[in-house]
Amino acid sequence: MEEGMYLKRALVAMLTLMLIIFMLPLLILKSCTVEETKKINDFEDAGSFTITVFNTAEGELQETNLEEYILGVLAGEMPSEFDIEALKAQALAARTYTLMRTRVFGGDGCTAHGGADVCTDPAHCQAYEDPKTISYNYEKYKKAVLETRGEVIVYNDALIDAVFHSTSGGKTENSEEVWSSKVPYLRSVISEYEEHSPKLITKKEVKVNDFIAAMKKLDSDIELSGKNIKNQIKILDRSEGGRIKSIQIGGKTKTGTAVRGALGLNSSNFSISYSGDTMTFTVIGNGHGIGLSQYGADGMAKNGYKYEDIVKHYYQGVEIITIEELMKIRN
Repeated sequence: MEEGMYLKRALVAMLTLMLIIFMLPLLILKSCTVEETKKINDFEDAGSFTITVFNTAEGELQETNLEEYILGVLAGEMPSEFDIEALKAQALAARTYTLMRTRVFGGDGCTAHGGADVCTDPAHCQAYEDPKTISYNYEKYKKAVLETRGEVIVYNDALIDAVFHSTSGGKTENSEEVWSSKVPYLRSVISEYEEHSPKLITKKEVKVNDFIAAMKKLDSDIELSGKNIKNQIKILDRSEGGRIKSIQIGGKTKTGTAVRGALGLNSSNFSISYSGDTMTFTVIGNGHGIGLSQYGADGMAKNGYKYEDIVKHYYQGVEIITIEELMKIRN
């Protein structure tokens, strides 16, 4: 009798274990599917404005709700640990940057992918993470987007080119000192709260022969010798924010931006020291330095500034309005 009871209990335990083994993955899959659906539904009532995005990961054009796209940009561009007010400021910058490029608002669309307003390639448009896959601080990102939904940045009632970068290094740049044209709202401003940026100051060591090879790749007519390399380089001019505007290398004048790209430096605000056959580049900041500094925005937020203050600091003379208000102005 007891032996039969033990066998019965063992059989029940085995069946229970098998059910757990086979059913648990299905339950997890169902839970993930429900969660992904919920994330999509979060933005169904966020506004009806849609844009065409070329998703480089999927290799296809997708019609996407604007606010859902901005959520993906926010997750791709800014750490979730940043203050909520900094995230809101980034959401406004990303939304404005996006709409200015849409054909509906007179933009050229994504020049790298025909038929798209923007793409998800960070080297061409903005960084992006699929909202369905965000597994960290999703609610915080969503809050930043939905609490600023539909808000954009304008100058003289027109969308601005809301460019941004990681770390200015203490002062942002006037647009014409890095790019070709002077833009009234992209003025050099102090960015004083960037101490927590891991790329505020970086160093990169380059062997002299590697430097010469990189410069010859940049310009095959550059003449450089491995001896006395220091005497063949001269910084000619710096911008208001400290970035090198022009530098003489082997008798040729190049932009700091070009040298930065050739050497893979974080910014064109650099100085050079020499020791034997090694050149050390000390670099301040990360990015082109124009417009909103992301670490500066986070620093401002941590010091009590609201997103409106942050936006109006980094973009001079601008106003914040809604897409609806902008469309009324345009019509």
